[in-house]
Amino acid sequence: MNRSSWKFTYTADKLLEAATAKKDFHTGRLDWWTGKRKETEALIRSEGIEIDESVAVGSLGYASSVSNSLHRGPSVNIRNDLVRDLSECVSKTQEHEAKIRDYGAWVQVLASQGQASLDLQQDDWLFFFGK
Repeated sequence: MNRSSWKFTYTADKLLEAATAKKDFHTGRLDWWTGKRKETEALIRSEGIEIDESVAVGSLGYASSVSNSLHRGPSVNIRNDLVRDLSECVSKTQEHEAKIRDYGAWVQVLASQGQASLDLQQDDWLFFFGK
């Protein structure tokens, strides 16, 4: 058997249902990731910024003469975990937006095909019906 040459016949209306379901799924995921991105951005604004001062600064707020040459001054950083979370949110929203465009295009095409029979290969089947 050569699975790569197998064909599966489906009617366009069944593929339309599958494409619509996939589009709806990715729309839901996009909504979730968009909300998560807003939460992460709010968290960064409220508590994600850290000020790192040199350990050479003593409890009195100034550097001692012995460690003065080691004083590097303060730096401001955004917490790495929040930067990572924001990057993931941006990546996921872009991924789901692309899938919504892909499935949306197929919804438009398949909506015009009615009961036409179409042959699918394995990767086509996975695109419409795979998990």
